[in-house]
Amino acid sequence: RSSDLAANGKIIAGKAIELDPSSADSHQWFAIMCGYLSEYENIQNKIKNGYLFKDHLDRAIELRPGDPFLYYLLGRWCYAVAQLSWIEKKVAATLFGEPPSSTIQEALQNFIKAEEIHPLFSKSNYVYLAKCYRDLGQAVKALHYCDAASTILSLTNEDKEAERDLEALLTSLRQ
Repeated sequence: RSSDLAANGKIIAGKAIELDPSSADSHQWFAIMCGYLSEYENIQNKIKNGYLFKDHLDRAIELRPGDPFLYYLLGRWCYAVAQLSWIEKKVAATLFGEPPSSTIQEALQNFIKAEEIHPLFSKSNYVYLAKCYRDLGQAVKALHYCDAASTILSLTNEDKEAERDLEALLTSLRQ
């Protein structure tokens, strides 16, 4: 099962951090495994893994600030947190004292940072740039990034997923 693989990956990444707390890769993979796990967890564990994701991603960025992928991941976290429902925020506040907080603008800044570090970094980064601009009511900029995303070949599974998101995004922007 995918959830078992993610749980094992989190354990292994945690052990890697114990062996070398200054390894950006170990913190990055621990964060990624927390993200994968949150897809299979109840809301309490989803929120807990969200906090862990952010903490370890921040540490990875501190250790390797020139990595565009880390800013892309941080942008994804900010975007997801900005989209949390009222009830999810209430549950987080009840369980952890304060819900995670972020904005579409913060997500946008991280996606822009990834692009500045490595232009044409990824199709998915362009799709998220477009989503942010759409959510901020800037349809012209959103369409610009949709066009840019369209020029990048879909080679990986993530690219193919971004292509599906792009099609849905273009449909919503053209209505």
